[in-house]
Amino acid sequence: MDDRTDNVYKWRAMFVVSIGVFMATLDGSIVNVALPTLTRHFDTGLSTIQWVLLSYLLTITTLLLTLGRLSDMYGKKPIFSAGLLIFTIGSGLCSLSVSSGQLIAFRVVQGIGAAMLMANGPAIVTQVFPPTERGKALGLIGTVVSIGSMTGPALGGFLIDWLGWQSIFYINIPVGVFGTVYAMKILRPDELHRNQTFDITGAVLMFISVMALMLGITQGQEIGWDSPIILGLLTLFIFFLGLFLINEKRVKMPMIELSLFRNKPFLASNISGFLSFVAMFAVILLMPYYMEDILGYSTKHVGLALMAVPLIMALVAPLSGWLYDKTNSPLLSSFGMAITALSLFLISGLDSDSGFTDIILRLGLVGLGMGLFQSPNNSIIMGSVPPNRLGIASGMLSTVRNLGMVTGIAVSGAVFTRSLHLLEGAGIAYETAFIGGFHDVFLVSAVICTAGIFTSLVRGGEKPDRKLK
Repeated sequence: MDDRTDNVYKWRAMFVVSIGVFMATLDGSIVNVALPTLTRHFDTGLSTIQWVLLSYLLTITTLLLTLGRLSDMYGKKPIFSAGLLIFTIGSGLCSLSVSSGQLIAFRVVQGIGAAMLMANGPAIVTQVFPPTERGKALGLIGTVVSIGSMTGPALGGFLIDWLGWQSIFYINIPVGVFGTVYAMKILRPDELHRNQTFDITGAVLMFISVMALMLGITQGQEIGWDSPIILGLLTLFIFFLGLFLINEKRVKMPMIELSLFRNKPFLASNISGFLSFVAMFAVILLMPYYMEDILGYSTKHVGLALMAVPLIMALVAPLSGWLYDKTNSPLLSSFGMAITALSLFLISGLDSDSGFTDIILRLGLVGLGMGLFQSPNNSIIMGSVPPNRLGIASGMLSTVRNLGMVTGIAVSGAVFTRSLHLLEGAGIAYETAFIGGFHDVFLVSAVICTAGIFTSLVRGGEKPDRKLK
């Protein structure tokens, strides 16, 4: 097959991966803005309706590593294509739900499909693009992920106003059907590695461990971090994680080769990615409340302001990936992390008199920093593993991202609530107390991001572990 044919194929593969990844990440955030509408429609409480969001997130995060391993064994094309189909079916079922219980159950179906997509997207792109273009390609995928995550609330607001809450689900159906057919037609089968066995025990232990961690993090703010339930969940996480590590050392073909974590670029880049999402999700959580409750902006204006982050990322991430391909220097992502830390520090200085332009500029700086950081960081992760571990590396990349998002929301919520209550308890008015809590959250986020600068600096370059077969 000539180079021109391969060049056409890689961009077709990029297109179909972008369809799947965009839909999966979009649906992780588009439901946020629908929660009040769903609460009224199904005549239920927030404690119930929040599971429309949590069931999707939990399903994805707990299945990513398992599906990444399965794709290494049985091929990325069938699992990715099946993921598109399952996600599309789940979307249609969600739009037909007549009760909150049905909607939650069908969101699990959606989540299974989304996990199949997220576990394979970066792996397919890494496989079809040469190493000299991998940073640029992963930069584009990183842009798709960010745009999907950040545009969900704005797009959801418009769709619900125009067409009702069902529209945020059935809009996926035509896109999903096209994507499924296109993936089956375009994607090439993998060269499979025979005589591999699936580590069922490891998969079950990892599932329980990640589920306990996610439930503990997501419910800690509501139930209380010192609650016996939360402490029990976190204890379960540690216990089953320990069992998982013991199992992985003993089995002949583990789900995750623990030697990957002795690979410094792989480990340090995953830690850096986790810290970046923990820090950035303070923006997602608090900026809408700040702009609406304190400054009096409409939901539409909030959506437009938040769009500054993905728009700048869309421009910067491919360029950052291209520069990394040319220089092979990990310092580029460290510089991006430093800019993100600076932007979060500047956001902490916003107050009740700040203008719309001021907010846009600081959010744009977040987009610049994250765009510079993500492409090289993701390229280092995917380039530091051998070809037969691309699926598990892709699953790890998405798992770390989801855990970072959830942890970021939990940390930001805990810091903000504590600061707000302390200040109001001291007799300070709500608006001033809100600004104080807002200030503290973004200072903490800036410190977390600063820690990410150091983890990204110590990793070095790519060093694929060729001993893994």
